[in-house]
Amino acid sequence: MRLMDKIKLTGDWAPSSRKVEKLDFDETLVVNLEGPVLDHNANNHSRLKKAGPSLFHTSLPKSKQKGIFTLANNHFFDYGQSGYDETIKNIETQGWLYVGAGLNRDHATKPLVFESSGKKIGILARCEIQFGVAQENKPGVAGFDATVYDQIRKLKNETDFIIVSVHAAAEMLPWPSPHRQDTWRALIDAGADVVHGHHAHVPQGWEVYRGGLIFYGLGNFCVDPGKWAWHPNGLWSLSPVISLSDGPLAMSPVTTVVEDYGQVMTVRASTKDEFESHREYLDECKRPLADRVFLEGLWQEAAMRMYDAYYADWLGFDVPVTKLLYRSLRKTLGAIKHQTLKKNRSDTRESRLQFGHLLRYHLFACESHNDAISTALGVLSGEVADLRTDATSAMLERHLINP
Repeated sequence: MRLMDKIKLTGDWAPSSRKVEKLDFDETLVVNLEGPVLDHNANNHSRLKKAGPSLFHTSLPKSKQKGIFTLANNHFFDYGQSGYDETIKNIETQGWLYVGAGLNRDHATKPLVFESSGKKIGILARCEIQFGVAQENKPGVAGFDATVYDQIRKLKNETDFIIVSVHAAAEMLPWPSPHRQDTWRALIDAGADVVHGHHAHVPQGWEVYRGGLIFYGLGNFCVDPGKWAWHPNGLWSLSPVISLSDGPLAMSPVTTVVEDYGQVMTVRASTKDEFESHREYLDECKRPLADRVFLEGLWQEAAMRMYDAYYADWLGFDVPVTKLLYRSLRKTLGAIKHQTLKKNRSDTRESRLQFGHLLRYHLFACESHNDAISTALGVLSGEVADLRTDATSAMLERHLINP
């Protein structure tokens, strides 16, 4: 596969069953493949048990230039190893490269190294701990953990350029949490040149840090317009072009737009007017990255909003004592009734219990959820200083849009 000396970083590829026209881009594409690519019939595969939707798609990108798929995300193993096997076959048939998933943990976390214009490029792909993460003897995607830093340091001695692609974010927020900013900056400190972030589904801010580039979230690169037209920032994305030529790291902050033609869809470069609008949004997203106190306040605003909207209820927090007693009484009486009537509805009950365990596992294992919950509880308890202001509240109101 011939790779160009310019790389276009892109966000999520998730067109579902929509037909996508050929992409008209000249650069080598790096694409987050958000789910397996199956031949129209997902019933041939066993769906992963998880708390959340399962995704699959029926096509891969067709473009003038080949590229690299990053597979480390929370949907790639939604249809198990057979879905993985079929997708890898489809990717290899099309002649693209891939990184970030495998038959066990070691296989999944193996970096991709390739040559382009006489330079060696290394790519690592990781996903914050969600469903479908590979384990020692279990297939899945590469989970984000401390081993990534050692991998970066080793690659630094073997390559000329390192990209770390990470699937992690609080969804719908146009900025990272302060903890996320620290973590992504640490990847640059370890030797990465570029951090390629995705998962928020909306474009997030980006920054230059110690000579490296951090893109916290690029947004939806190619998604089904019928599912995302409701969000003003759901059908465009930041798709920066990185130059691999000699000299300082060079980047052009290009944006792309999903175009819906009814029967088919495509992704194109934004017009001049569209880019100006996108740049205004991105500039506002970037400003908090340079003001830590303001970023802390913004994150607290978002965490409190999410906590009130669903975390407290999902976890059973903030429930009045009388209601807890009532629940306990109902549970006791239900157990007595079950023993007395010998009624076997274990399948339904076990399904509910399993879903509850899956949901709670997700909330505690996934760093973005854990970060939001602990931040909200810290503010509520007074342990964490409340840095929310009228300005942080106003910015959240402008940008946090939910269906």
